[in-house]
Amino acid sequence: MGNYRKKNGGLINRLIMGKEKSEGYARASLPSNRWELFWDIFKGRFGKLVTINLLMLVFFIPLFLLLFVRYVSLANYGAIYPFNQPFGMGFQAMENMTGYSENIIFTVNSITLLFLPIVAIIAAIGVAGGAYVIRNMVWTEGIFVSNDFWRGIKQNVKQIIIIALLYSLVFYLTTITTSFADWILAINQSKKWLFIISQVISYLFLAIFTIMAFHMITMCVTYDLKIAQLIRNSFLFTIGLLPQNVFFLVLGAIPFLLLLFGTFFVAMGVILILLFGFSMLLLIWTDFCQWSYDKFINDKVPGAQKNRGIYEKIKESDSGALKQYREQMALAGRSSLSSKPIKPITDEELTIAELPVSFNRNDIEKLNQSKRAIYEDHERYVEEHKNDPEFQQTEEEKQMEKEQEERRKRIEKAKKELSKRKDK
Repeated sequence: MGNYRKKNGGLINRLIMGKEKSEGYARASLPSNRWELFWDIFKGRFGKLVTINLLMLVFFIPLFLLLFVRYVSLANYGAIYPFNQPFGMGFQAMENMTGYSENIIFTVNSITLLFLPIVAIIAAIGVAGGAYVIRNMVWTEGIFVSNDFWRGIKQNVKQIIIIALLYSLVFYLTTITTSFADWILAINQSKKWLFIISQVISYLFLAIFTIMAFHMITMCVTYDLKIAQLIRNSFLFTIGLLPQNVFFLVLGAIPFLLLLFGTFFVAMGVILILLFGFSMLLLIWTDFCQWSYDKFINDKVPGAQKNRGIYEKIKESDSGALKQYREQMALAGRSSLSSKPIKPITDEELTIAELPVSFNRNDIEKLNQSKRAIYEDHERYVEEHKNDPEFQQTEEEKQMEKEQEERRKRIEKAKKELSKRKDK
């Protein structure tokens, strides 16, 4: 009956856990570079990525509402201005409407984006938690999404709020500057090149600061740095790795970029953003940043670990050598206890009697009898299995034990000679 249960348990275990793989195969299946690490996390922890994304979305709701208010304001201004009224039904025709639409955009941006710092602070709270959890995932640490999310908020929210305020200020000034330039270009044809250059410079500055902001967020949850250090280091990484920065940001922002195309792509983009848009962007960016930090920073930081989450690739054919090495290490630490048969623990055979709350001498006797029964059963197991091959010393073990004994004798002899010299 015991053998049947053991086989049945093995079958269930194989059905649940899958076919047992060799150590070399299991080692070879671990991520050995950043690309493999990304796919390993995306496939293996997809549910957690969705949960992280939903938690972050809660804090981005005020930002979405602000964008919606801006859209509605633009639509309302467009409805009440003369160029959108039915001509010939009591409305006077405007002789020149040049610059009206640009003026509307400039006015709406100037008013609605004044609230951007407020919603940016709220969004920064979610970013602090999400970036921290994603960092732990890239480091392949065990995570509890809710606990780690709030721990990340507690540890990083102050600095990330400052980063969000700086970015909202830069975004506001850039948007107002470019909107004003569009308005002037529409109503004034002279010196157009000056305003075009100002727009180009504004957009370039916003793009560079956007990359810097992402770097500052990742550095904030990775290292203990002050704001001035974050700005300086993020600027160096932005300029030094500009092509890579652009590539990985665009790659992570694909769900958001879909919103710029037709209706079908907008619907797809919205679904992806709600599902894993923010968490995937942070995952791709954090994975890339950890590679860059390993390459340029971690060697100079005391105690910093390189290649966290990355494992050296070992072929399945190398598993024999790995097994031999581990056997040798096991021999070196082998003790008398490990060479003695020990009966496996089971819950279906002998048990220790439990004492009731109110017990008497008979209950104590039952407890002692159950202990003796377990001890005697174990001794029988040892006697039955003491000659099993796995409990016999190999030639290597005998040789190693002999060498250890000789070394011990030499040490004792040297101690005695040293003691005699001191006595003289």
